Amino acid sequence: MEVKKKVGVFYLSFDTPTSVNQLYAPRAGGRGIRLSDAARIWKEYASLMVNQQWDGLPLDGHLCVTYRFFGTKMDFDNGLKILNDAMNTKVYYDDSQIIQAHVYMYRHEKDDPRVDVEIQTIG
Repeated sequence: MEVKKKVGVFYLSFDTPTSVNQLYAPRAGGRGIRLSDAARIWKEYASLMVNQQWDGLPLDGHLCVTYRFFGTKMDFDNGLKILNDAMNTKVYYDDSQIIQAHVYMYRHEKDDPRVDVEIQTIG
């Protein structure tokens, strides 16, 4: 049986991710850090969203990803870490495959806060 390679442009949409500023909390006893409750909850949500929106194997090869943030004041780089991690092993094997990225912020569009992700295979 031949496995067909996904090639093209793919779209996913998520609620606004937890900011990297809120990703980690101190461990009990003050030794190290752990994923915060807010980050853990958002990752579980994102995993469910990926399962609903993604059909098939992870993409391989090089990728170009476009992120469109709507209705948030967060710095875009603060939302990318947890968002990319949520798609690891499901949408693509590893976010190191992303060799080109574009980020657009639509801060004034507050009626439907979210981030739309467009992933394009480029090699």
